Amino acid sequence: MSWLVRSSSALKAAVILLAGIVVCLAAMYYLHCGPRDQPADPRVAELQDKLDAVKRLNEARTQPVELIELDAPKWRVKQIERRVDAYDREGRHPVYWYSKLDGGLYGVEEVIVWTVRNYLPVDYPPEALGKASFVEGVEAALSKRRDAIMNTCYNYVDMEATVVEEYVGDLKPKYKNVWKVYIFYMVAKWVDWVGLPTYVDGRFTAEGYADPAMRPAAFVVRYAPYERRSLSPRATYSLGAVYFCKYLDPHAPCKDAFEPEGTFIVRKVLDDGRWYIEIDASAPLNKTGLYTFEIIAEDLFQGRRCSIMHHTVEVPPR
Repeated sequence: MSWLVRSSSALKAAVILLAGIVVCLAAMYYLHCGPRDQPADPRVAELQDKLDAVKRLNEARTQPVELIELDAPKWRVKQIERRVDAYDREGRHPVYWYSKLDGGLYGVEEVIVWTVRNYLPVDYPPEALGKASFVEGVEAALSKRRDAIMNTCYNYVDMEATVVEEYVGDLKPKYKNVWKVYIFYMVAKWVDWVGLPTYVDGRFTAEGYADPAMRPAAFVVRYAPYERRSLSPRATYSLGAVYFCKYLDPHAPCKDAFEPEGTFIVRKVLDDGRWYIEIDASAPLNKTGLYTFEIIAEDLFQGRRCSIMHHTVEVPPR
């Protein structure tokens, strides 16, 4: 019997030892392979910064805007990091890039503002000035471009920001200027398109339904030549002079502009009060440069005129 007791005790000891080993292995696995604190996703912080900026902007506006995601501001930031200007290196205004990257579906205005610290030492770290906060950008825009950012035609906004370093001097610069640049895209999204705005083979077509408050009043094509490079940064741009013009409702001749031929229909939809739009117009574009197709609407509630579509195409040099 004694050997049986001794065997049983040994077995219990072995089980306890094995359990201890398992616990130790599990603890080591958890410490080395288990879940760890993940770094914060910078996209979450950026989105919150944008939402805070929209909140601040809406505190100043009489009508609120909502956040919309566009591709054009992201691309424009890359251009501005090389050169701060409303125009790109080829002299194209930003609505061209909005049309190319986002379809040119709605009325839009790019608003650029910046703050600058001049003649800082070359080795001065830009992060010492703090990150480019969108709320800070809203405050700058309210001060410098208030009319544009407060315009109640716009009901959506997107924004981007960047920090640009500009070195002062020739071969061995001693100083640099540090720019905090903010880009706001104010968007007038009032149309539901069933046939997207398109220019192909000399014809412009579009079909959709405008908000009941926005009665389409005029179809306009603006022409802008390529802008020459400027020695100083430009914060504003121009879509150019009127090239074609057609009043939609009421019908009337446009002054000092060609009237395009084609189909121009605007009628009220009885079911929901929206305005049906159909345009199929001949629009030969003969000069090199940028042409922006625009629909101007009359706001029946506030008695103003709003551009509810900007669609730019390029006729490049041959």
